[in-house]
Amino acid sequence: MPANWAFIITYALVFCFAIYIGFFIGQELCKRWAITAKAYWAANIGGIVMVVLATALIPALMVQVTLIGLLAGYITGLKMTFGESSGPWKWVDNFMNINRRHRQTAEKGSGEAARRRRKTGESGPDLISVDEQGSATNTASTSEKGNR
Repeated sequence: MPANWAFIITYALVFCFAIYIGFFIGQELCKRWAITAKAYWAANIGGIVMVVLATALIPALMVQVTLIGLLAGYITGLKMTFGESSGPWKWVDNFMNINRRHRQTAEKGSGEAARRRRKTGESGPDLISVDEQGSATNTASTSEKGNR
């Protein structure tokens, strides 16, 4: 009986480590390749097909546990890095009321432009004013307060 617990603990540890590694693989692949929703879903389907084929061809249980963990982490890494609720993830995110920013990005339709900017290294749009007159007005009003 103790040998069974040792295998279960080993499988659990390998599975968790594989999820961790798979997350980084999915994250890097998404940063470099998945710009559009079509490319994102192609990466998801490609990962699933590869893991299903490898699991069917390799009968070793430890390898299968590792592959399934890699797939779980890979899909999660893709989704979190993609930054937009797409396909069935829209329903899951709405139902569970999570990933509010991903849902807002999907509603606005600005995700693809942001991913293109990130890939090329281009800076995003300015969110604050950088007008020179605004800073001069602010320094004048603070210096007047100091003179009182």
